[in-house]
Amino acid sequence: MKMEGSTHFNSNNSGRNTFFFAVIATVWACPLWNSAAHAQFVYPKPEYNQPKPGAYVEDPFIVKYRRKFFAVFHGDYATFNQAYGEIEAQLKKDPKDARAMVWLGNGQTVKAGVLMLKGKASEAIPLMELSRITLDKAVALRPADPNIYMMRAATLYIQGQYWPAATIPKKNWETLRFDCLNFINFIGPKRMNDVSIHVRGEAYGELGIAYLNLGDTTHAKAAFQKITQLNPGTDYAKRALKEIAKIEKSSK
Repeated sequence: MKMEGSTHFNSNNSGRNTFFFAVIATVWACPLWNSAAHAQFVYPKPEYNQPKPGAYVEDPFIVKYRRKFFAVFHGDYATFNQAYGEIEAQLKKDPKDARAMVWLGNGQTVKAGVLMLKGKASEAIPLMELSRITLDKAVALRPADPNIYMMRAATLYIQGQYWPAATIPKKNWETLRFDCLNFINFIGPKRMNDVSIHVRGEAYGELGIAYLNLGDTTHAKAAFQKITQLNPGTDYAKRALKEIAKIEKSSK
């Protein structure tokens, strides 16, 4: 089954490569990167970021740089570049700053994508591999911090949406699955309804995509069904229902 966001890459097929770069370049140039299944499972509306009082709230630092870094998905490279420079400066001051390091890994992913668009695969692929190492280092510094491992998860999800399937190692999807399950267990069933629509929607949405890419459609469907239960009537439920429909269609 072909997953959404997956494109097979054949280094010996220049025609397909040209087509791939042309399509991706069009997407990168388009200001509509805020549509579903790109930087996030669903691009959240403001009201999707409102948890109940006393519930889990994301680290303001993570939220701040998500806004700055993800501006690139709207074509705002200036804001991204400025934020990337700020992160580099913070790591010079404190090389063990896990929050800055996880954003460095995210930024390396974006920069690798830009290099790929320019046809510089020989530079892009090593940088993408480095980004995964950087993300793992960030999590190793603060393994129990959900803000760090879920930012790694979000970055791995982005890689899976935009990079050719052949360049995404199985470990990416296994790590994404691990991080999402880790977070879901951290929140627990009693608190899950209290966190924001965005937080629970992304956790189960990215978990479902990880399962899909690992060939486990049973658990993928269960994850998407959980979204429809937790976030009924939202854009998350709409996306989840589409994914469920694709699974059911492919199984016929």
